[in-house]
Amino acid sequence: MKILMGLLLSILVSGLSLLALTAFISTTSSRADAGQPLNLFEERSPATWTVGSPIRHENLTIFPVISDQQSSTDEFITLDEGLRSGKVTVTEIGPQVQSTAAPNQQVRSNQAQSNRINAPNQVQAQVQQRVSSGGQVNRLAVTNNSGKILVLIAGEIVVGGKQDRIMANDCIIPSTNKATPVDVFCVEHGRWQQRSAGRDANGKFVAAEGVMAAPKVREKAQAKKDQSSVWNEVSENVTKNGVSTSTGTLNSVYENGSVKKKLDAYENALKGKFSSANIVGAVVAVGGKIVTADVFANSHLFQAYWPKLLRSYSLEAISSGTSKQQVSAADAQAFLSRADGKTESKESEGVYRLSEHQSDSDASFELESTASKAKLLHFNRVNKK
Repeated sequence: MKILMGLLLSILVSGLSLLALTAFISTTSSRADAGQPLNLFEERSPATWTVGSPIRHENLTIFPVISDQQSSTDEFITLDEGLRSGKVTVTEIGPQVQSTAAPNQQVRSNQAQSNRINAPNQVQAQVQQRVSSGGQVNRLAVTNNSGKILVLIAGEIVVGGKQDRIMANDCIIPSTNKATPVDVFCVEHGRWQQRSAGRDANGKFVAAEGVMAAPKVREKAQAKKDQSSVWNEVSENVTKNGVSTSTGTLNSVYENGSVKKKLDAYENALKGKFSSANIVGAVVAVGGKIVTADVFANSHLFQAYWPKLLRSYSLEAISSGTSKQQVSAADAQAFLSRADGKTESKESEGVYRLSEHQSDSDASFELESTASKAKLLHFNRVNKK
């Protein structure tokens, strides 16, 4: 009898354990599907992100993203640091390197900047002419001789060459002293020739000074992956801010005196309030609508990008009306999760992995270094609406 009772008790305990395990798995799955706040990277990073109290100026609201568990990034260098040192160079790419961009991403318009652009309808011969003349609209060559691993973030602007470009997506380039082709988008559709004067003269590429593409431009590049949409969004920035530019370059908006004055006001109100050592990123809302989130491996890397990220967020704000509707902390926290939808990944073996998740309303991107142990360097989520 004692043996029988022991057997029954063992079965009962096993059954309860199985039920508990099933419930745990179900709860974990439902939380992930519902876009619960991180730990969504627990298999790759120990960090848990939480949003702090929002900082507001006019129609711009920024929630600091806080983490007390951060990864070292001493082995990495940013594009701005590399270009300033002269140990990273960016050049036009020759016809011998084939582009992987979609056909409608390789076409350039000759229309005035005030016109909206229909890139898929442009003559393909224009593309071939530009390739044969020593360049490709949607590709550049990057050479890293810094001795460190180069990090590129979608939306970073390089000016010069035959036209200004932005990085199409996050990626990593090891220090090999060999030219590596990278995908880019044009943000200056009215030029296809070298400038004759200035710090970017004679085909040289330099970093745009303290700025990068605004969130909606980045979204068109990263999520939509469409050159005509990027041009149209750049044109919106130019038009809404009353900027006059002969070539339609995005950088002209940042260099406009009136725009600079407005951006300076946002910067003075916000920049110094994100210097805490536990702040690793930001969730950004404009006019009561969350537009983007950028989170980095540690505070040091976030601070390296923070000045030009803030400038880009501010440009989005001054280009988007004056509504001061507020966003809840709960909504901001929920935005720190993967978009729930189609998943794709791009990988350079032993260098990096870029994972992408797209839904109808949002897209999220995770850049990981895979040189040794996988390390999450940058998480970005964008609102597609």
